[in-house]
Order: sequence, then C-alpha cells, then structure tokens
Amino acid sequence: MTTNPPDPAAPALCPDCQAAPGELHQDGCDIALCAQTGRQHLMCDHDEDDERCRSTWTGQWPGTAECREWGWCVRDVPGLGLTPCPAEDPHAVEDLNRLVTGARWDADSQRFQRI
Repeated sequence: MTTNPPDPAAPALCPDCQAAPGELHQDGCDIALCAQTGRQHLMCDHDEDDERCRSTWTGQWPGTAECREWGWCVRDVPGLGLTPCPAEDPHAVEDLNRLVTGARWDADSQRFQRI
C-alpha cells in the first residue's frame, strides 16, 4: 500500500488534540492556552469547566505568528547557541521564549501584544 504525502495546503490540525483550525482545543490538550491569561491551559488557575478559559486552535503553534510578525526569530549557531536572526533566514525559528518578557497576552484579541 502506498501513502500520499501530506497536502501542504491542508489545514494543520493541533498536534496534541487534533482540533482543526477554528475549533476549540479538547480538554487536556498540552498546546492549548488559557483564553483569559495566555498561559498553558493545563497550568492556569481557572476551574476546568470554565468555558471562558477555552481557546481555539489557529493552525499554528501559539505565539509563532506574533514572533514572525515582529521579527523575533533565532537560529542555532554552533558554538554560540540560539542567536537572533531575521525571519527570512532559512534556519530561523520563532523565538517563543521572548514572548515571556517582550509581550503580554490580550484576552480580547486572543493574541500576544508587544510591550
């Protein structure tokens, strides 16, 4: 039996709970953020049944769109480790760690905002 390669144009499902873009993450999803705080849903202080806490899968890892938009990217440089680089660098990955100090979660827009 042969399999076809994944269609790059197909919407990306959440790698943990398999939610399609625009769908709410399933309970217990490791990738879901708390819609109110922007922290990992599994670690927020809300009741597990609090519907205000549930977030939607966008098709991308949380924070990656913001990092790309703001040019917050790094690449692994031998001997130097993760080093800032332009988003256009073919080895660039989003600097998600920078979100902790350089952005805050905005519950109204469901996005990180620069501070």
